Amino acid sequence: GAWWKLRTDPVIRMMVASLGFYGMSTFEGPLMAVRAVNSLSHYTDWTIGHVHSGALGWVAFISFGALYYLFPKLWKRERLYSIQLVNWHFWIATVGILLYIISMWVTGILEGLMWRTYDANGFLQYAFIETVQEKHFYYVVRALGGILFLTGSLIMAYNLWRTARGDLRDERVAQDPQLAAQAAE
Repeated sequence: GAWWKLRTDPVIRMMVASLGFYGMSTFEGPLMAVRAVNSLSHYTDWTIGHVHSGALGWVAFISFGALYYLFPKLWKRERLYSIQLVNWHFWIATVGILLYIISMWVTGILEGLMWRTYDANGFLQYAFIETVQEKHFYYVVRALGGILFLTGSLIMAYNLWRTARGDLRDERVAQDPQLAAQAAE
C-alpha cells in the first residue's frame, strides 16, 4: 500500500482515523456487555462516551473525509480551497474528540465505582451530588473537547464554502521556505 499518503493526504488520514474509532467502538461494545463490566458501566458516562466514540469518531470522521473528497467534484472545482485547513481540522477535531471521549470514560468509571461503594450499614457511601461534584473537572475537559471538535467542524464549513465559491489558496508559500522568504520581501 501507500502508507506514506497518511502523512500527505489529510482526507485519507481522516478516513483511517474513522476506522480506528470504529474498531475501538466495535471492541468496546461487546466488552461492555460482559456482566462484570456492565455492572460498573451501566447508566454511567462510560456508556455515553462509547456512543460518542462511534458517532463522532467513526461516523463524523468518515463523513468529513467523504465531504472533502466529494465537494470539489460536486462543485466542479480543481481542488479544495485549502489542504492546510483540512490538516488543522483533522488535528483540532481529533484532540477534541479524544478529550471528550476519555473524560467520559473516566467519569463513567469514577461514578460506577462511587455508586458501588457502601458504608458499614449497607447504605450508599456517596450521595448523588457527591458524584456530580467529583465529575466537575472532567465535565470541563469534556466541554473543551466539544468546543475543539466544533471548531474543527467550523473550519471545515469555511473551507467547503470557499471551495464552492471557486477560491484557491496558494499553499506553496507555506511549504517552501524560499518562497516564504520571497513573499515576505
